[in-house]
Amino acid sequence: MLLQTFHDFSRQAMSPTAAIALHASIAAFIVAAVTALAALLQPAKVRMRWADWAGAVGTGALLAYFVARFISAGTEPLQNMFDVVTLSALFLALIYFVATRVRKLPAIGAFAYPAIAIIFLVNFMLAGTVTAGSDTPLGSPLLVVHIVLTILAYGVFFMATVAAVMFLLQERMLKKHKDPAFMRSFPPLESLRRLVNGCILIGLPMLTVGFALGFVSFSAEDWENILHNPKVITSLVLWLVLLAAFIGRRAGLLHGRRHYYMVLVGFALVLTTYVGLGVVEARNRQQTADSSHLERDDNPCSGL
Repeated sequence: MLLQTFHDFSRQAMSPTAAIALHASIAAFIVAAVTALAALLQPAKVRMRWADWAGAVGTGALLAYFVARFISAGTEPLQNMFDVVTLSALFLALIYFVATRVRKLPAIGAFAYPAIAIIFLVNFMLAGTVTAGSDTPLGSPLLVVHIVLTILAYGVFFMATVAAVMFLLQERMLKKHKDPAFMRSFPPLESLRRLVNGCILIGLPMLTVGFALGFVSFSAEDWENILHNPKVITSLVLWLVLLAAFIGRRAGLLHGRRHYYMVLVGFALVLTTYVGLGVVEARNRQQTADSSHLERDDNPCSGL
């Protein structure tokens, strides 16, 4: 049902160019995820750079998708959950390529690419929200900057989560005096620690500024419904987690693995929120379709 919803959405809600670019991007990232996992498990037979080639194709196709979407729909893609989550996948891919080019981080693609693929799978549940978006363009430049900064902060935080998972796995194996073959290409613990801390140092100010711009752009109605806005609640949860991780680390309250577990908790809360949104949207669409069907059955003239 999710795939059918996604197919109907891509066929009806966007231009053919955008649809082709989106499908190509999803296919490329799935190939990248499978190839990266194979490179992690069989490094002698599969190279991580092959996954990076597929990931680069997926990133380019996703850039083309948003160019086509913004040309045809203006700022509308920033007003529906599907495109917002898709944009977070694009930022995660861009952050991955930037991070791996700035410093050597082998094997991190085996976690980053599957994370992007998972984002797309979750996003299938949000496909229907694109047709429920507002036709009114975003009039405030500050609101546009707010949305972009918030989504970019999500991408930075996802990269911190990837590094935290790799750090915890490697540390656990070291304490058990085990040396699994798939972990031999992991970056050193110190490199992963620096990546997590760097992502938090970048993502926290970015999300703080994005939050501030969003609140400045709020109308009286937005303030009244703030507790019922899942996007705001998700961003607030993420901001609080990043703030707690930063303060706890600086104050010496979070020692060892606690710091990384805090990052994972924040990611889990954000992911749960988006999955919940997808389930609610899917249920609402089904209820609307059932209601429409019942109304047609009750109306004797509906078939005339």
